[in-house]
Amino acid sequence: MPAFFESPGPRDPREARGFRDVAPEAVLLGGAGAAILLQLADPRVGRGVAEHSDFARQPLKRLWATLDYVYAVALGGPRLRGAQVEHVSRAHDPVHGEATAGRPAYDAHDDDARLWVAMTLAWAGTRTWEAVLGPLPREAQDRVVVGYGSLASSLGVPAEAWFADRAAFDAAFERRVAGLRVSEDALAVSRELLAAKAAPLWLRALMPAARLATAALLPPSVRAPFGLAYGPGRDRLFRAIVRGMGAVYPRLPAGVRQAPAWWRLEVQARGLGLTA
Repeated sequence: MPAFFESPGPRDPREARGFRDVAPEAVLLGGAGAAILLQLADPRVGRGVAEHSDFARQPLKRLWATLDYVYAVALGGPRLRGAQVEHVSRAHDPVHGEATAGRPAYDAHDDDARLWVAMTLAWAGTRTWEAVLGPLPREAQDRVVVGYGSLASSLGVPAEAWFADRAAFDAAFERRVAGLRVSEDALAVSRELLAAKAAPLWLRALMPAARLATAALLPPSVRAPFGLAYGPGRDRLFRAIVRGMGAVYPRLPAGVRQAPAWWRLEVQARGLGLTA
C-alpha cells in the first residue's frame, strides 16, 4: 500500500469500524444518483449546477471529481487532501449569483450549502450500505457519521455545524428534506442526467439499474417531484437485486471491492508527483 494512502480496513466490510473503513467500498457508488438529486432538490444548489456545471452532459467528469475529493479527504495523506481541497475551492470560486424572480441567490462557498452536500453524501452512502449489507453496530454508525463531517469541515464549514452521532444526523436530515423544493432548474438537470444520452455506451447500459436504485433510495417526498416511478413491482425488483448483492459483495476480495478508490487515489497521487 503506498505511503500516501491510509491502510485498508477489515477484510469483511460488515466489520467496518468507521468512515475510513466505509469510504473506499464500491458499494457506496450505488447511492450516487440519490445523492445528486438530493443536492439538486435544494433550489440554491439546483440553480448553481444548472448555470455553472455541465455534469449532466459529462456525468463521469462530475462523478470522478466528487469521488476524488471524498477519497482524498477520507484516505489520503496531508498533501493529497490539501491538493483536493484547494482544487475544489478554486472550482467553486465562480459559482455564485444574485437572487432573481422566483430563483434564490446561491454561492458554492456558502457553509450551509456545503453542509447540505456533505449530508447528502452521508445519507445516500449510509442508505446504500444498509440496503446491501445491513446496518453496522450503533457505535460504528456514529463514527461513520462523524467521519463524513470531514467532507464539510475540510472546506471550512465549522466542525460544530456537523453532528455528534447518527441520531442527531437523521433528525437534522429529516428536517432538511421537509424543506426541499424541486425547482425547474433541478428538473431540467435531472432529466438530462438520467437520460445519459452523452454518456459512454457502458454507462448508458448501467442507467436502468442506476435509475432504479436512485428511485428506491430517495425519500418519497423527493422522488415524486422528480417524476421517478416506483411501485410495488420495482420495489420487489430492487430488493431482489440488493439481496443478491448482499450475498456476493462481502465475499469479494477487498482489492476488488475497493478498486475504484485506490485507482483514483493513484491517479491523483501521480498528478502531484507523489511516490510510495
